[in-house]
Amino acid sequence: MKITSRRCRTAALVLVALIAGNAWARDDEYQRLLDRFNQVATDPALASHAPTAMDRARIALASLKEARRADREHWVYVTERRIDAARASAEAEVMEAKQSQLQRENDRLQLALARRDAELARAELERQRLQAQIRAEEAENARRDAEAARSEGAQAVEAARAETQQAKKMAAAQARAAALAKKEAELEASLAGKTPPTKDKGKGKPAAGGKKP
Repeated sequence: MKITSRRCRTAALVLVALIAGNAWARDDEYQRLLDRFNQVATDPALASHAPTAMDRARIALASLKEARRADREHWVYVTERRIDAARASAEAEVMEAKQSQLQRENDRLQLALARRDAELARAELERQRLQAQIRAEEAENARRDAEAARSEGAQAVEAARAETQQAKKMAAAQARAAALAKKEAELEASLAGKTPPTKDKGKGKPAAGGKKP
């Protein structure tokens, strides 16, 4: 009887140890997966992302904690996959957010560059417009100067022509006045009986020794 009782106590102790060992193993597996989940859930960069996947991982952890021994291996597998999925989804959302931010920054940069190029184009257009206006004004001034020069030249030619004509008229008037003055003197002399002597080459003194008429 004593031997039987001792064996029963030993078997009971072994059973308790097995149960405790299994419970410890279950707790250790659960704790390992819980730590993995908390790494994602407490990460400032990931915690606010993939809420649906995070909830599925929490449900899997709760199911693992309450699972029977026969179902435990299944829930360990499911929990691991859901934690992995939660991390992957959160990291994917973080990456997508970074890409979106980079795209927005690139868009802002492209917009700034486009605005700068447009401003430079407007400045260049204004510079070209001013240069064209200056060239047009210079051409107009040159044209006016040329017209003024031509006009001055024409006026000088016309003045010279008029001066020549006036000199001719004056010379003609002086000649006419001189002729009239001469004629007047001749008329006055004729009226006074003083006809001016005229030279006659056929008349002269008789030559010495010539015959008298």
